[in-house]
Amino acid sequence: MSGGESFSPDFDADLHKHRLKQGCLLAARHSLNDPNFGSAIVLLCRHGSEGAYGLILNHPSHMPLTELFDHPPEKALSFGKNRRIYMGGPVQSVELQILQVGMEFAPGSFEVAEGVHLGGAWSELEEIPSWNPKNLRLFLGYSGWGEGQLEREVEQGAWEVFETDLSKLLLGPEEPWFGGSDDFKRFLNSR
Repeated sequence: MSGGESFSPDFDADLHKHRLKQGCLLAARHSLNDPNFGSAIVLLCRHGSEGAYGLILNHPSHMPLTELFDHPPEKALSFGKNRRIYMGGPVQSVELQILQVGMEFAPGSFEVAEGVHLGGAWSELEEIPSWNPKNLRLFLGYSGWGEGQLEREVEQGAWEVFETDLSKLLLGPEEPWFGGSDDFKRFLNSR
């Protein structure tokens, strides 16, 4: 990823860097010149001294759920047409990531934020398509940053960082904020 060097004088990079932590949201700024992250809203799932890991929340895939399985479970055939799959990022883009919101969490999952877990051990793949899409979101791939990379991108003005009630955001309608960083900021200011 590369961030633009010029940004508005009212952008406080130090404030946004201070907000970087697991469970925060990144909103791509117009100066971010990476086609993988155009208008992206990224949930930061992990953040630490070794780097960061996140999922793009607002880049849906056009791939139906049934294409994720070599032999789709019967339930996937009925639920697959209505379930949205998101492109979590450009890293390992065929790896399935499972985000759980406001539900009983799968064993082995880790907490991203209160009421939001990622991953886990699923006893049956058939379980996945039967969950309500609001409670269980599916992503292909993820977004990753090496040591200090995300901090440098924030300093360059590529990302704005926000803290919000993640469960409430993800369980509510996504249309008001799904269009990108401008829609997302308007949505946060209206709450």
